[in-house]
Amino acid sequence: MPVMTNIQKGLIRDQAILDTITFCKVMDTNQIAELFFRFPSGLRKCQARMKILVDKRLVKKTRLSLDTATIYYRKKLPDHVPHALGVTWCYVWMKRQYGENLLTFELEQLKEFGDILQADALCSVKISITGEIRWFCIEFETGLNRNRFDKVEKYVSLYNREGIPGSPLLKRLNNPQRFPKIIVVTDSVRRAQQIKEFIANANTKVKFEVHLLSAIKEERSDNLCRL
Repeated sequence: MPVMTNIQKGLIRDQAILDTITFCKVMDTNQIAELFFRFPSGLRKCQARMKILVDKRLVKKTRLSLDTATIYYRKKLPDHVPHALGVTWCYVWMKRQYGENLLTFELEQLKEFGDILQADALCSVKISITGEIRWFCIEFETGLNRNRFDKVEKYVSLYNREGIPGSPLLKRLNNPQRFPKIIVVTDSVRRAQQIKEFIANANTKVKFEVHLLSAIKEERSDNLCRL
């Protein structure tokens, strides 16, 4: 099999970047660098490559403010860009953790959740040692959101309705051994503490994890915000 040239490798990477931006709807320079330019000068190389893609009109760019990273999108920006960027960070984090073992990552396409809730994302991963497929619901919560976080009670309601073998949801997930774990990521320490209190008060069998956005960006476990 012939060895690919650097130009061929670059074209394949360009298409992967464009496909990922299309899938995530919006990404910033740091997120793209984390997935596709993971080497010491990766961020600078990423910035240069994205300029070329913008100049070719293959992708559009903007900034939310002067002190934030450039963001890229294909067709139009999502309605709530900070929230969409937070969900993208969740995808980047899961992809870095599991690589090819991240089997699926769906964004808001979960009809089986019905009238109870709409998760920000649903993903599945393969555990290498056992071969088990595990499912996770992803929720991103910004500290700017002043509404009461009611997703805990909604997931408990979902578990009470769909947590039994043979339910429509579990059938759709190919009857996993466990009900999906709920991963909540927030950019606010105060919001994280509030969510942990909601989880503790729920006294439920549903498994939750709470992470700070700053922690998942650094690929470290934050024991203070993990439940």
